[in-house]
Amino acid sequence: MIDDIRDISRAEKEKAIARRKFSRYFGQCFLGAIIAGVGMMLFALFIIGDFMAAFTLENALATSGRLVTAVALMMILLVGIYRYTEKKGTSTRDFYLTVILILLTFMASIGVPQIQDLNIYAMPIALATLVLIELIDRRTATLATCTVAVMLTISFMIKSTDQTYLLEQVMPAIICNSLCAIIVNFYEKKHLTRLKFLLVSMVTPLIIQPLVVMLTLASGDTSMNLLWNVLNCYGANVAASLVFMPLVAIFEGIFNIADDFRLNELCSLSNPLLKRLASEAPGTFNHSLVVGNLAEACASAIGENPNMARCAAYYHDIGKLKAPIYFSENQSSYNPHDELIPEVSVSMITSHTLFGEILAKQNRLPQEIVAICREHHGTSPVGYFYRKALTLKEEGDLAVDKYTYAGPKPQTKIAAIIMIADTIEAAMRAYMPDTKEEFEARINKLVDEKLELRQFDECPITMGDIATIKRTIIEVLPSIHHGRINYEKKNRANTFKKQ
Repeated sequence: MIDDIRDISRAEKEKAIARRKFSRYFGQCFLGAIIAGVGMMLFALFIIGDFMAAFTLENALATSGRLVTAVALMMILLVGIYRYTEKKGTSTRDFYLTVILILLTFMASIGVPQIQDLNIYAMPIALATLVLIELIDRRTATLATCTVAVMLTISFMIKSTDQTYLLEQVMPAIICNSLCAIIVNFYEKKHLTRLKFLLVSMVTPLIIQPLVVMLTLASGDTSMNLLWNVLNCYGANVAASLVFMPLVAIFEGIFNIADDFRLNELCSLSNPLLKRLASEAPGTFNHSLVVGNLAEACASAIGENPNMARCAAYYHDIGKLKAPIYFSENQSSYNPHDELIPEVSVSMITSHTLFGEILAKQNRLPQEIVAICREHHGTSPVGYFYRKALTLKEEGDLAVDKYTYAGPKPQTKIAAIIMIADTIEAAMRAYMPDTKEEFEARINKLVDEKLELRQFDECPITMGDIATIKRTIIEVLPSIHHGRINYEKKNRANTFKKQ
């Protein structure tokens, strides 16, 4: 009965937290959505139509309808991005990044065909798609593509003074280029190298070119426009493929985003921060490498980004650089805690999460990794020093709150993975059970302790995910902490007999 009440209370608390998160996100992005929608439509009126005539009494209703529609589309985009990115905690950042890319793609798709000798098929709609695939995810890229397509359709419905483009010409061009972007989204893979990513994005648009031919013929056009439509459609997508690389580099720097290209660079052991960790805290460095192997395997097993898990594990303990000697893995014979009271020891131990967060921000590590530096211990108690304090106290109990990490608890699945892998690796390094049964039982006990302390209450991880993580660690960890064969020394005379 008590457990049921706790579950209900937890559910209500989670709903309240979710409402507060969305309210905060909506407040931060609402004005930006309005400005973006209105801005795009005003740009379209300026480029395509008669800007001044659009605001006359005669056209006021039509112009108002377009502006309202544009803002409504931005609101749909706002909600959609939150739906896709809420679990990562990057919704506001991802919204503004997406809006900026939609604006760039929209303006290029309207402006480029105005250039002499280019026709309406020269719309680089795939530009936003390519960048968003790499920096956010496929779903956001698809949503952005659809938003750009609808905005372009609304824009070209504006009656221009010279009627340069007819709607029956524009619609096939929008359809073909939008489908091309969606096909690129389907075939592109985030974990490709930069060169392979570029090649795939340049080759994939060839698939859509037969549709360009068919739609051109269906419109009754059998002139040389057929060839020009194909060349301009393919050329626009190739141009988008060439431009997206520098845009990815620019936006990942501005928004501090951890795309797979950057994660691979951060995981390089030649990175200055990792080299410093290896030099000043070699025990912590080796521990982080093992946790990285475990986290990568666990992330793959539950469908999370393995590159992010590995990279976060490499950097999760960088806060120990403040005072490496206070952590057991960096000690030899001297232990400074022998000379300190438990309260001071706990302060030194728990401060590494805060210092890790500060150091990660100073080195401009991605936001996701900064958060994990702070979250990977949650609000867990430092059991050894709490028990030591109890033995020193003459009477009464001690408040465990003074001997715990400050938190917050893990907010993402990868943060939960790092917590589990970090705890298990440290425990097994101290003592590796002799039998498989003891090994599995100890892992289950360590994870169950975190569950009892409710360390996973604020992240979307499920019990099924936790079971998969435990099973993966049971499979992977023994191969890392493997034992050496004890070769028996033999007398040379017995080994090599003279013939």
